Amino acid sequence: MHPVIARALRRQRITVVGAVVLGLAWGLLVRARGDDGLLTAVPMLLLLVGSGVVLFRGPSRAALRVAPDAVVTYAPPRTPAPFAAFAVAWLCFQTVRYGGAPELGPFRWLLLVGSLAVMAFMLVDRWRQVPTVELSPEGVGFGRPRRAFFVPWSALAAGQPILPTAQSRTLRLVLARPELVSRASGRRRTDRELLPTQDVDVAPEFLAAAIRHYLDHPAHRPAIGTVAEHARLCRVLGGQ
Repeated sequence: MHPVIARALRRQRITVVGAVVLGLAWGLLVRARGDDGLLTAVPMLLLLVGSGVVLFRGPSRAALRVAPDAVVTYAPPRTPAPFAAFAVAWLCFQTVRYGGAPELGPFRWLLLVGSLAVMAFMLVDRWRQVPTVELSPEGVGFGRPRRAFFVPWSALAAGQPILPTAQSRTLRLVLARPELVSRASGRRRTDRELLPTQDVDVAPEFLAAAIRHYLDHPAHRPAIGTVAEHARLCRVLGGQ
């Protein structure tokens, strides 16, 4: 699993750096030429199309994988580049193109500060972690190499209906003991945790069924991460 995560993180970092370079170059070129026509419209259209393809693509149909180097069953990140890369390129362009336009007045500074703040958040997030889901004997985790959150099995409410729709982008994990959940951010405790699935290479219904199965059958949790247990889980879930 670790080589997969390392490659995905490296690919993600290259993608966001490329998005920054593309956005800056695009903005500087438009400013230098003063061209608000095709030079602005065509790349903008390409970004919108690329963003739409990623943002509105259907969910993955894959099953979970067994990690040979860790005691977990996991789902790696999906490809191609996430929506955030397109957003970063657009924000860089906006900042360079309009951030120095005096005719915009106070709006220029609002645009500049807002764009820089959003870009910084996206860049830090994409630099530090890739979207992954892990099921281990201890619980459910999201994000690697820096976990966004980890939910122990004992924190989940029993019998919860984790049943996503065909186009679901998140799974809602209902918590019985939210104080047991560990989070990388300082978010306050709530009675639920949202598990993103859009950028993770696993079918949402398979993931939901697997979590529900281990929630309802704690005796099988110690074997999570083994080839035999993975095969048994697939049989039990009817080949989902």
